[in-house]
Amino acid sequence: MKASSASPSQIKHIAIICNPFAGRGQAIKMAKQAEQFSLKKGWKVTANIESKYAGHIENELAGKYATNDLIILIGGDGTLRELIAGLRKHNLHTEIAFIPMGNANVVARELNIPLQPELALQMLNTSKSVTIDLGILDMHPHQNKAINKHESMIFLAMLEIGFGAKIVHMVNQLRLGKLQRLYQLWGDLVYALAGILALCQTKPKDISIKFNSKLHKSSNLVISNMQTYAKGWSLTPEANCQDGFFDIALSRKNSRMATIATFLLAAQKRKSPASRISYTRLQNAELKGPDNIFMQVDGDPVHFYGHAKISIEPKAFSIHIPNSTAL
Repeated sequence: MKASSASPSQIKHIAIICNPFAGRGQAIKMAKQAEQFSLKKGWKVTANIESKYAGHIENELAGKYATNDLIILIGGDGTLRELIAGLRKHNLHTEIAFIPMGNANVVARELNIPLQPELALQMLNTSKSVTIDLGILDMHPHQNKAINKHESMIFLAMLEIGFGAKIVHMVNQLRLGKLQRLYQLWGDLVYALAGILALCQTKPKDISIKFNSKLHKSSNLVISNMQTYAKGWSLTPEANCQDGFFDIALSRKNSRMATIATFLLAAQKRKSPASRISYTRLQNAELKGPDNIFMQVDGDPVHFYGHAKISIEPKAFSIHIPNSTAL
């Protein structure tokens, strides 16, 4: 793993940004601890600010505070993705110290950043900064559709279509409805319920994916930048977020039993047999299919417009990790 020349001892100016809803509302308290920690190290804290709405970090805060040596970010994977999107929009490369306070914390698990916020903060005493690849998703509507919308977004860990994405969409509906309180207390239980419901419903629709000049069809696929899927699972155990490639897992069988078997092995970080899953590595791909299929990026539901292009952006952002970690 290639580390940058900047070390914790060279950091002078920092900004602290937090998602006030992260960690069941404990992120604000953590931000105050981060400020005290920084001041004790002799760093100048130029801001300790909360995001006000979805998109606030990307549209305003990232550009405003990117002149600092370091941004300490407190929140979940979605908060981190928003900051990176904002920095990328302005072509800025400020180093990030990520304090994970989300549900799955996929990026922290992948990069061995401590899941306990206090330990993640203390890690900055000896951390190193490394560069990580980034997934780019560009979506276009079908030419025969009345909708005329182009949407571009980034993803850190994975893009998924099919069963797992359907669970994400269901959980999003459940947590915003009558099960909101249950999700706050036992998020994993809501995911388990959504998984059972997804298995019991109708067969998913096929989508076409083109890569290496060949066309493939499947109803379940994942394009991964990182190994980690959900809380320590892996559908692509050989993915590496620093090698400049995606790892793709493409389902060959779409039965309920095949889906269950695939996810049981994923929970053990094991690859499925070639008769069930096709694995390959790629840098670019093209997706075409019905616009009502289920898609998710980094655990967040996404609407698919019928046509998308996926590409990888090597060494796109810098983030602090434990000095002892070698990916």
